[in-house]
Amino acid sequence: MHSQLIIGGIKVDNPLFLAPLAGVSLSAVRGLFRKLGVALTHTEMISSTGLIYGGTKTWHMLDYTEEEKPLVIQLFAGDADSLCRSAELCLKEHSYAGFSINMACPMPKITKRGAGSALLQFPGAAVEMVRRLKGFGLPVWPKIRKIVRDSMYPLNTIQFSGELLEAGADNVTIHGRTPAQRYEGTADRDEVLGAARRFPGMITASGDVYSPQDVKNYLDGGCAAVIAARGAMANPFMVVQSLRLLGYNMRLTEDEPSLEKRADILIDFADSLHRLHAERIALVLLKRFISGFFRGQQGTTEFKRTLAVTKDWNSTYSLLLDWRSYFERGIV
Repeated sequence: MHSQLIIGGIKVDNPLFLAPLAGVSLSAVRGLFRKLGVALTHTEMISSTGLIYGGTKTWHMLDYTEEEKPLVIQLFAGDADSLCRSAELCLKEHSYAGFSINMACPMPKITKRGAGSALLQFPGAAVEMVRRLKGFGLPVWPKIRKIVRDSMYPLNTIQFSGELLEAGADNVTIHGRTPAQRYEGTADRDEVLGAARRFPGMITASGDVYSPQDVKNYLDGGCAAVIAARGAMANPFMVVQSLRLLGYNMRLTEDEPSLEKRADILIDFADSLHRLHAERIALVLLKRFISGFFRGQQGTTEFKRTLAVTKDWNSTYSLLLDWRSYFERGIV
């Protein structure tokens, strides 16, 4: 039996976390993955500017339920002043286990603001963000990408991570792709593990986590924790399988839950989506998760194809409740 861990200044039950996925890591999704066993969740990436100027949509991104905790809020900003102003606003009405600073997003709509992976070009600005955010008294977890030192990037991955940690960062999450790669190609696991060896207990791994063995390899290589992202979206039960491989007590008793159990969890998730989010968002996320929930089960393709053409929540939910019609041959 494992005792409770402290990673990056936060008490957690195990070293597998849910990533801050834009448009995905909403309240209902975070609640789902906590039920499946992840020890910590992140909000999706939230704009400091949007919070400062009172954007309703941005402020709704702060909503959470108690079952999602411990919850780390991830903010993005191009300067320390905006970052800290938004952090102060957040803490007036909400509580979080820690702050994550996005220094990893490579998309132009973020980098053109001087935020996301654009900060990797300016270590001084990144360090100031960490140092000042520490003043709020919560753990600070910057998330960065692999950095190849050149005329654009003055520090490499290990050097940049070292600067952040020296400034007071409690943990650094490293995604093994460069900004130029965006989300293509392969994540460089060796780069992440090299930083983990250099800074024991301070590095969380991100990138190409698609199987329980991927999780174990990162942890065996010295990472303090691993965040599940696209791999967990494709197969949510990878979380269950990973924790069992690592020897942690499980919230679910089966590595491969029965069709009945899968359907029960999915219907519960659908209820949370409808209760917590707008219908359009709930529909998109529910359909996105269908394949993963019934991965490898006979009937999945037909079920997904039928759901794909539904246009409203009631018809979609009715089909979901009738799942047995599509999986009769697979029920044991």
